[in-house]
Amino acid sequence: MKVLFTATGSIGSRHITNFTELCQSRGIPLEIDAVRYSDRVLPEAIAEKIRREVRSDADLDSHYDILFVTDETKTHYDNIMKYRDICDSMFIEKPVFDTLDYPIEAVRPKREEDVYYVACPIRFTKYVQKLKACVDSHRVYSARIIFSSYMPTWQPGRDYRKSFRCFNDRGGGVDVDLLHEIDYMIYLFGKPQKVHRVAGKFSHLEMDACDLATYIFEYSDKVVEMHLDYFGRVRNRQTELYAEDDVVVVDFNKQSCELKVKEEVEHYGADDHFYQDEMAYFLDLYLSKGKMENINTPEAAYETLRITKGLI
Repeated sequence: MKVLFTATGSIGSRHITNFTELCQSRGIPLEIDAVRYSDRVLPEAIAEKIRREVRSDADLDSHYDILFVTDETKTHYDNIMKYRDICDSMFIEKPVFDTLDYPIEAVRPKREEDVYYVACPIRFTKYVQKLKACVDSHRVYSARIIFSSYMPTWQPGRDYRKSFRCFNDRGGGVDVDLLHEIDYMIYLFGKPQKVHRVAGKFSHLEMDACDLATYIFEYSDKVVEMHLDYFGRVRNRQTELYAEDDVVVVDFNKQSCELKVKEEVEHYGADDHFYQDEMAYFLDLYLSKGKMENINTPEAAYETLRITKGLI
């Protein structure tokens, strides 16, 4: 199998490692080429997994089985278009685009057996699996979803002000960056009928992209409230389900599910393998040649982005 990566930053490097280990475990010969724009020397653990660093089109092979789109969001569309003629299938890092200005109808596989998949790793966590079990077993009237965390401390030793997350023109902003929560909300409850959105720059953080996004999603039988921010000094990622018979709180950081009325608490264990589980799903999807369900096509991911922006 021959694959091409469009970047080797933290996300690209993680996928290179996980995909290499996965192919090795399944006995699949693998060759990786990676597009490079900077002179930064790659860590040895990543460099040894790469056959060729691509610095010009002349370094490209004429054909790759899979393209991993792992560059900054603002260049996703250009690189999809640039490499689609030499790459059969694609793993596109989330979000699919930075804005809604791109023609999503142009992002389609050339053949029915090829796969274009947009990453949605949080769906593979124990957190979301536990939420799905709770939603399936309770009549839910409303839900509250929160992701609050202090973005300057996410990457120790790095200046947060240089991150793409801080800039609108680089695909930043809490609404786009944290659309994981909207993605799994749609997975749990389906597409909402209406959305009310308030988002903007409210904190002291040095950035021009929005650092707070709040939503109210209306369904025919429930309402979902959502809060996303970059400035919360205490990490808080959880979902509260207000059901007919109980109040259920599933906490990502505490790795717990609490039934308030029954006074029961289950600790389901660390979520430390979901990126690998997602990669295994993608490889199975690719090898199925169109027979498996693609749970997040570019069209579906584009619709999630529309909802993130307050559009239905």
